[in-house]
Amino acid sequence: MCRWITYKGKPIFLEDWIFNSEHSLIEQSKAASKSILEVNGDGFGVGWYGTRTEPGLFRSIRPAWNNVNLQSLAGHVISPLFLAHVRAATGTPIQETNSHPFQYKNWQMVHNGLIHNYGVLKKELLNLIDEQYFNYILGSTDSEILFYILLTNGMQQDIHGAVTKTVQQLEEMAANHGYKYALRMTLGISDGNSVWAVRYSSNQSSPSLFYSLEEQEGEQEQLLVVSEPLEHDTLRWIPVGERTILRFDEDYRLSVCSF
Repeated sequence: MCRWITYKGKPIFLEDWIFNSEHSLIEQSKAASKSILEVNGDGFGVGWYGTRTEPGLFRSIRPAWNNVNLQSLAGHVISPLFLAHVRAATGTPIQETNSHPFQYKNWQMVHNGLIHNYGVLKKELLNLIDEQYFNYILGSTDSEILFYILLTNGMQQDIHGAVTKTVQQLEEMAANHGYKYALRMTLGISDGNSVWAVRYSSNQSSPSLFYSLEEQEGEQEQLLVVSEPLEHDTLRWIPVGERTILRFDEDYRLSVCSF
């Protein structure tokens, strides 16, 4: 499965967490420790927020560890909020439009997991998406379809409500086909002001997800949400529970709730 990180805090170089930490995202792309698949080399992406309304986005089909452009960009771009993702494909093509993050205006999302029986359910899933979003769908993954279902269900106004409704729809769809499980997922989502993280699975066995909240002396707090800890000393990393939505808002306040 994929690996991802989301950061919000003081402006830092992207490379600080993508490249320079002990168990960085680059290291996880080569040797993930809490994933079914150890290697996540089927492309990567990074989205970052700055002074403009819409975020920057860089995606590639190459392995993250073998892309000098990523290394250069991450060493020069400073951001207070970014999402980064390394992909392990699960049946859909390796192409740039299938790399994460997915973006709609100021919203970005990264995903780890899958919609079970996606190939069979794809047409029904597409029918859940409002027409206004169809021309924005550029790839073929279940992750991107999930992003636009969430937008259709009102994610821009109420993420908790959108996630709850989307999970209900997918669980009902799977049950109608006689499938035991609907989906497994962790999500990292941002609108440029707040960060949300979601962990859910039909069988209560979601992909791993952790967060760390630290207060820097004389500065605002910073939040990291990660698929797996960025250091081998895991004491600072708090596991995100099943069926949980975490929010770190524009005022740097953390809230955690179940759904």
